[in-house]
Amino acid sequence: MTGRRDPLLERRRLDVAGDTVVVRGTFRPALPPVLLVHGLGVSGAYLLRLADSLAPGHDVYALDLPGFGAAPRPDRPLTVPELGRVVAGTISALGLEAPVVVSHSMGCQIVVDTVKDHPGLCSGYVLIGPTVDADARTLLRQARRLLRDTLREPPATNALILRDYLRMGPLRYLRTARHMLRDRIEDGIRECTVPGLVVRGGRDPIAGRDWARRLAGAAPDARLLEIPGAPHNVQHTDPAELAAACAPFLAACRARPRPGGPA
Repeated sequence: MTGRRDPLLERRRLDVAGDTVVVRGTFRPALPPVLLVHGLGVSGAYLLRLADSLAPGHDVYALDLPGFGAAPRPDRPLTVPELGRVVAGTISALGLEAPVVVSHSMGCQIVVDTVKDHPGLCSGYVLIGPTVDADARTLLRQARRLLRDTLREPPATNALILRDYLRMGPLRYLRTARHMLRDRIEDGIRECTVPGLVVRGGRDPIAGRDWARRLAGAAPDARLLEIPGAPHNVQHTDPAELAAACAPFLAACRARPRPGGPA
C-alpha cells in the first residue's frame, strides 16, 4: 500500500443543479476517466488510497456529495435518486467522456441510479461492498453488521470514518440512512445495461457473499469479484490489490464501443 496522499489531486467546488459538490481530481483529460463515489456518512477522503493506486493510468476524481465531507449541506438530506442525479450532473460539469463510476457501500445505490437513469453517460460501473442486503433491510440489522465490520477494520480506517460521521452529525446520518434502506438496488441494477463489476472483501459482513452474488446475477452484464481477507472498506485497507483486480475490467470498458452519447 502506498504511503502517498492526494496523488496530484486538485480540489475544486462545483455547482450542480443548485447543490455544491467538492471534487478532488487529477484533471488529466488525456487519460481514461474514473469517478469515485463514497458511501453513507463519509466522504471522498476514504477513497484517496484507491485514487492513488488508479492515478498512474487514469484521470481520477473523488467526490464529496452534497451534505457529506467538505461539501455544504442542503436544507435536507438528499434521497438516493437525487444523489444519483448529482453524480450525473458532476460527470457532465467535469466534461468526462464515458467514465467508469466506482462506488462503495451506499454509493453503489447512488451509482446504480446514475447509470440506469442516464444511458450512455458511463462506460461501466464498479460496486464495492454494495448495500443494502435485501435480507437485512432494517436499521438494527445494518447497525449490527456495521459493528461487526468495525471490529475487522484497522484503527486508521475507523478513525477516518468516525471523523466524517461526526462531521455529518447523527441526525442527518440517520435521515440519510432511511433513504438508503428504502432504496432497492436489486431492482435498479436490472436496468444498468453497461458492464458492471460487483466487488466485496472476503471478510465483509455488510455485503455478504450470497447477497453480492445475487446482485451481480440480477444485472444484465455484471460479474462478482472478491478480495480475499479484506473487510468492508477494502478500498482503504487494500487499495493496490483492489486496483489491480479491477484493472482488466477498467481496460475492457475503455476498449468497448459506446452504444450512444450522454443522455
